[in-house]
Amino acid sequence: MLSKITFAKRYSKALFDLLKSDHELDSGYKELTQVRDVIKSTPQLLAALNSVSFPEADKEKLVEPLVNNVSIKYVKNLIKVVFECGRMSNMVTLIDQFEHLYDQDHKIVHAELITAVKVDDQQIEALKKAFAERTGANQVIFNCKVDQGIIGGVVIKSSNVIIDGSVKTRISRVRQLLLS
Repeated sequence: MLSKITFAKRYSKALFDLLKSDHELDSGYKELTQVRDVIKSTPQLLAALNSVSFPEADKEKLVEPLVNNVSIKYVKNLIKVVFECGRMSNMVTLIDQFEHLYDQDHKIVHAELITAVKVDDQQIEALKKAFAERTGANQVIFNCKVDQGIIGGVVIKSSNVIIDGSVKTRISRVRQLLLS
């Protein structure tokens, strides 16, 4: 049996390619995120679907509304196939993998923005613009955090870029220079 991540990568890539070739990538992405939201907001759904004591016919009835609320045939078929394989517990991981492919295709970068104090929307937009230019992204989505430990400045971390303009790091560098 395939590992959870291998399963998710294979199926998400196949779905991504199908949706892209049929020009349904954006609408498919929206439907998948809605499916993920339903699964995440109702943990008892996955518990029932994974239960060996829950009758198979009842499991099908639980999945039916999930399938019926989807309009794109490839997404519908994916849910059915994943259910029939008994891998509904992998669905969120699969959708996360699909989102990763979607973000790469659309040049969307997710990053963590760490500041010593809360920053306003205007500052966030300016930082997004600067980070997008630096990374070649079309869109930047920040997860903003406040960490007074950095003293001042900004730290931005994405999957492949880290920009550390914090006062804490600058002090640390000066300290290293003085000690060496």
